[in-house]
Amino acid sequence: MNITCYIVDDEYHVISTLRTYISEVPYLELVGFNSNSEKGLSEVNKLAPDLVFLDINMPMLDGMDFCQQITTATKVVFVSGYRDYAFDAFSHNAVDYLLKPVSHKRFMQAIHKVISFVSNLGKPVTQLTTTEISYIYIKHGVKGRLIKIEFDDIYYIESNDNHVIFNLENENYIAYIPLKNVLPQLPETSFLRIHKSFVVNHKKISHIEGNMVILKNKTILQLGNTYKDSFFKYVGLSVLKTK
Repeated sequence: MNITCYIVDDEYHVISTLRTYISEVPYLELVGFNSNSEKGLSEVNKLAPDLVFLDINMPMLDGMDFCQQITTATKVVFVSGYRDYAFDAFSHNAVDYLLKPVSHKRFMQAIHKVISFVSNLGKPVTQLTTTEISYIYIKHGVKGRLIKIEFDDIYYIESNDNHVIFNLENENYIAYIPLKNVLPQLPETSFLRIHKSFVVNHKKISHIEGNMVILKNKTILQLGNTYKDSFFKYVGLSVLKTK
């Protein structure tokens, strides 16, 4: 079940950024966008998306007035370059308030808030949060094709410039998305960053030797100095203590 989204903002670079973020989340579906607030309102009331990303300072019809004229059960996440409108935004029952420029991390935090309101959207939605789902979809190969990857099947994820490689037991998949955009969608209880280029599935670790992490399929990964302390702190929680 997808969460349908619509964007209304008079700044095209903001629309472009939000479109990119939305396209990278498998369960979000962009159904439209508009830089004209009046036309945007008409389409929102016609399409009845689950969620609208709404700018506040716009000519003709500002975000607050726009919000009051929505006739559907659409949830609103306000997007603004100013902090001053936050109180008014939440008084209009906004789910969240994003400050421009919108970072990917902050965007994902807003999406997780939206998910907590999903039961009020009038549509049945399955478990979607990263702590509850057990898989991820990635765009791969033929246009329009999505590959489902179970988290438990991933041994490690390798970052390489503008793409990542999901390494499984007998195969791997390339996704053209930076690692920083993948991390928020991984369950923190299973995946650990051990190097600027590697994220490992803790369940697949066989043993650790010094700065080397050896996986159950014999893959050897280097432990980076930046991540060493946090890695051993996590591992230390499970180390059998002796007197």
